Amino acid sequence: MADGTEAIVLRTLRYGEADLIAHVYTRHAGRRGVIAKGARKPKSRLGARLEPFLALTLQLVEGRGDLATVRGVDVIAAHDSLRSSWRAQQVGAAALDLVSRITVEHQPSEPLYHLLRNFLDLLDSTAGRTPPASDGDEQRGSALLVAFQLKLLHVIGIAPQLAACVRCGDADAGIAAFSAADGGVVCRGCRTPNDQSLDAATYDGAVALMRTPMSELATRDGDDLPSVRVLRTVGSGIVAGTCREHAGVNPKH
Repeated sequence: MADGTEAIVLRTLRYGEADLIAHVYTRHAGRRGVIAKGARKPKSRLGARLEPFLALTLQLVEGRGDLATVRGVDVIAAHDSLRSSWRAQQVGAAALDLVSRITVEHQPSEPLYHLLRNFLDLLDSTAGRTPPASDGDEQRGSALLVAFQLKLLHVIGIAPQLAACVRCGDADAGIAAFSAADGGVVCRGCRTPNDQSLDAATYDGAVALMRTPMSELATRDGDDLPSVRVLRTVGSGIVAGTCREHAGVNPKH
């Protein structure tokens, strides 16, 4: 018997002559795979509703294998503005890719589901604004992505320590570097040549992105967001280093 399952589509794969396999992140069962038989046939109503970025309620029938069969789909949020914007798609795709690769199948996390859903809703709302996309929109999208990545690391339990030196625990010592291996920021006294340099603006930006609600970041102007340089450094340094060292994953940007 089919049960209603809230899910976000992460990616899809063609299978056989007319079937479609979707990797989804569900609210109560975590990441899993489902198959929609005949979804690629011209008259099928399933295929158009099983696309990345969509939030859905799936009617699933469990079988003997790992893939549940999709019997019906109701769209909760289509995120049309996100899917109509090239910039927003690039940002959203990086988030979906990281969730796909850093999570474990059938390991539920309702906080992760809500984090991802909130991120996509906010990205959709910013993509749908008028006037047309600007450099400020691109900066806002990058800020949302890096904030999402940091918060995702927190949810799965591998967030970098930012409040104090990861080696001596001193919260008042001047932060000068980041160590992916040790999992956090490093003060001047504990710094070694192998650590990644971290200037004050980048450190402050990382702390702000971790602590600030994404809904607040989505409404800020470019002048009130971390600079493009800071966003790139936090994303390619702190986020990427943590993912590689503690999850064996290299996130996209």
